[in-house]
Amino acid sequence: MAAARTSDALRVTAAVAAVAWAGAVALALHERRALPAADREPPLTGGPLVSVVVPARDEARGIGAAVRSLRALEYRDVDVVVVDDRSRDGTAAAARAAAGDDPRVRVVAGGPLPAGWVGKPWACHQGARLARGEWLLFTDADVVHRPDSLGRALALARRLGRGGVTLLPTVDCEGVAERVVTPAALTAIATFVAPGPLARRAGSPVAMAAGGYILVERSLYRAVGGHEAIRGRMVDDVWLAARVKRAGALLVPLPAGPLARLRMYHGAREVWEGWSKNASFAATGGPAKGLAAAGALALLALAPPAAAAAGLRRREPGVAAAGLAGVAACAALQRLAAPYAATPRRYALTLPLGLLVLAAATARGALDRMRGLGPRWRGRRYPLAR
Repeated sequence: MAAARTSDALRVTAAVAAVAWAGAVALALHERRALPAADREPPLTGGPLVSVVVPARDEARGIGAAVRSLRALEYRDVDVVVVDDRSRDGTAAAARAAAGDDPRVRVVAGGPLPAGWVGKPWACHQGARLARGEWLLFTDADVVHRPDSLGRALALARRLGRGGVTLLPTVDCEGVAERVVTPAALTAIATFVAPGPLARRAGSPVAMAAGGYILVERSLYRAVGGHEAIRGRMVDDVWLAARVKRAGALLVPLPAGPLARLRMYHGAREVWEGWSKNASFAATGGPAKGLAAAGALALLALAPPAAAAAGLRRREPGVAAAGLAGVAACAALQRLAAPYAATPRRYALTLPLGLLVLAAATARGALDRMRGLGPRWRGRRYPLAR
């Protein structure tokens, strides 16, 4: 009797997971068809001044390529403000070397971190105060921009008329940890955290942005309080997008495709630390909510392969079919995520493993919050935001 109940429970769980993952595949296919391709938008080569703000802390390894790509932008009316946020490496020197004698690029030393601020919002706030443009582009110090990227993004933002766009840079993945976890994390965000149709819908509370590329009208940025209004938020891009949306505008989220690329995290340690802070400190709600999310994610990840293995071992076709359907859907999702997080085909079956790592990172962050600890990043431990 107990074995029968266990089999029934596994069958139901596997079926629910398979339906959820099949729905995720349908959503991903819809997004691929429905979204405008940013790299096909006719580019502007001039127009309103765009100020590019680059917050940088301990970014010596990538900031040179980023600054050189900004200097190579085909859009003429641009200036660049790199804010060195008290880096402990050679970030400022690397940025100045890449800037050369280009008068459009300024590398400035950030001030001491005030109480109540997180480092990135503070650096963005300082850069925005120095910016002169009618439009502001906030981009990370490891993002490499294609020469036509800004002209196309600005043309798209003006045509859509919502106040801004946020392009999701393509993530270059190297090594096992990056290739397993990054596609799983992007899939979880696009499926369960901030589905595209809800993120773009005016009446929905769901908001999403990619901090690596936020292009926004300066007047709108000021109207929502800028980064000062979200100074204590670790995942500042999502909180800024939420304030913009509450103001009746929108940072329209779109994949960058070949227009912008970055390597998000380098190696297993950064993957773990980065997704721990992102998964646990992006949304409202207490640590119990984070633990519940971690449990649900782990269940969705484990149910299909567990059901497939159990069904085949026990020769229960219903259980095996439900499990295999879920496994197939996960494999399809992993490959659908490949344009956004480049991974070889041999990683097609790794999505459940990546989701388990993400669930563990979420639980780790939630447990930190239970202990009264805020997020840790780039050598700083921040207090919990209130």
